[in-house]
Amino acid sequence: MKTANSYTKQIFCIEGDWHPDLRQKDTIENALRFMETASGMKVKYIHRHCSTPEELEHRIKEYEKKIYDQFSIFYLAFHGVPNGLKLNQKTILSLDELATMSENKLQNKILHLGSCQTLNIDKRHIKKMLKKTGALCISGFKKEVPFVSSTIFDVLYFEMCQYYKKMDTIEKYMKTYYGKLMKELQFVMIYE
Repeated sequence: MKTANSYTKQIFCIEGDWHPDLRQKDTIENALRFMETASGMKVKYIHRHCSTPEELEHRIKEYEKKIYDQFSIFYLAFHGVPNGLKLNQKTILSLDELATMSENKLQNKILHLGSCQTLNIDKRHIKKMLKKTGALCISGFKKEVPFVSSTIFDVLYFEMCQYYKKMDTIEKYMKTYYGKLMKELQFVMIYE
């Protein structure tokens, strides 16, 4: 089983626009800010917005730079569909396209898809993506999830990631403490 290099896992987040009306202020950055400032957590983060495949590919290339090695959680926060991310109102990026963009670029990283329904696909498909990207783990939701509940759950998950290196241990403790919420949100973790 693959194991993370470090207990401390900083977050590299790319977030889409949640509303076509840009006056709406929904963002997961507030949760990231909380994790960075909360007593006992101090999880550093990088947060950027993205709305096109070209921007996402550029961010993935940036993420691969050595200066970001400690940012071992790659958090993509977008609207989702089964097997895809909605980058904007008209563009859906399939997980195959995401895997191609990030081929061998996520070595020893946790890829968390903070998006509705994206992992509502066959587990074998996710395992192929895991292998292609080199990710330590791919996690996310299989159903439509409420923004607030899923954001709070993401914080709980990222906190648990700080305590353990092995993905099966993280999953075990997530089930112990948050099992009911995991089931309700249909949260899954896929790893080797």
